[in-house]
Order: sequence, then structure tokens, then C-alpha cells
Amino acid sequence: MGHKEDNRAAAAFSDGQIAQWEAFKQRLESGPCSHPLITVCMEPGSGGSQVGKQVAETLGFDYFHRELLEVMSITAKVDAKVLQRLEKERLSGMEDVISQMLDDRYLYPGLYMEYLQKVVRTISRRGRAVVVGRGANFILPPEERLSVLVVAPREIRIQRVAEHYGVLPEDAEKRIENRLKKRSSFVRKNFAKNIADPVYYDLTINTGFMSLDDAARTICQVWSGR
Repeated sequence: MGHKEDNRAAAAFSDGQIAQWEAFKQRLESGPCSHPLITVCMEPGSGGSQVGKQVAETLGFDYFHRELLEVMSITAKVDAKVLQRLEKERLSGMEDVISQMLDDRYLYPGLYMEYLQKVVRTISRRGRAVVVGRGANFILPPEERLSVLVVAPREIRIQRVAEHYGVLPEDAEKRIENRLKKRSSFVRKNFAKNIADPVYYDLTINTGFMSLDDAARTICQVWSGR
């Protein structure tokens, strides 16, 4: 992609996401919120992102998943597509600087983490938000978040991924393994933690034995009882 194409991509940045972030910052400036946020980590294929979004809608919270990349790119002044690529690679094999930046900017892996932590902490200051993935529960202290882990039996996750992407079960299994490996490596490298260790979560939800609607309701109930 050439420089002009990069500039057009930047100019075409989601106006809705930028407006949402600006509105969020205005609420932040109105004063700190006494409620911490909800972080959601998930096994690939467990439906954790859908559950997190439904929780946010039910509670009237801000929702940050892929949107978090938009926020980071606004903060870092780099293209969201580059950040998406960086996350997809989970920094593996990227010891050198990441190219294809706007205005000849470069984003080192360490700088990526700096921006990620800055954005998550900014969201935490306001509270009343759901943040999916990105190791948010490892960035914030326990008193500032309700940390949720969404899981499901392996065979169910394989079936869901196969149906969602229209691939064979064996391909779905490879996709799941690849995602899990990258997520685990990301958390281990940047936080020195085991992403699967239940001690890092306040609540574990098994969507193999309850619907996504029931899973979201359960999280909301636990939140309301805090």
C-alpha cells in the first residue's frame, strides 16, 4: 500500500468510532466513576466476544473489542489496519520495527504495549465498560475490574468455528489452536502469566452448557451483586 493509499485509509477512519471515543472522553472528564469495568477473556470458539457485547448492551456500558484498536490508532496516530496486523501476529517474529506506518511513523512492540496499557487504564478511570481480550485483566488490579473467562468444551468450539467460517472440522481445530497459541504467547511474553490459569479470573462461564444469553445474564447478575 502506497503513502497516498495510507492517507486515504486514515482519512476514511470510522467517524463513528472517533465520535464514540470523543464522547467517552467527555464522560471521563465529567469525573471518575466508582464502578470498575468488566474484562472478558475467552477460549477461541466459546462465544466470549458475543457474550461481552450483550453484557455491555444490557448494562448500558461502553464496549471495547476491535474498537480498542481504533482507540489505540487514534492515540498512537497510526493506521488501525497496522495494529490489527500486529495483533494478528501477536508480535511473534517481529523484533524489528513494524513498517507501513502513516507519515513514516514506526511502532515498536514495546510501544504497542505502552499504548495498550494507556488506553485500558483510561477506560478503567471512567468504568462502566466491557473490554474483551488484549490481556486487560492483567493490566488492571483486581479492585478495578470483574474478570471473566468464557470457555466451552473443545468439540463444541470446533463445531462453532467450523460453522461460522464454513470450514471442515479439522481446519477449524487448527484455527482454534493457532489463535490459542498466539493469545497464550502474548500474555506469557507481556505479563508473565498463564492465560488459562483460573486464579486470574473472578468468574468462569461455560457456554457449552448454557446459551450465550444465559451466560450474559449470569455475568450481569454477578456484576449487580458486587
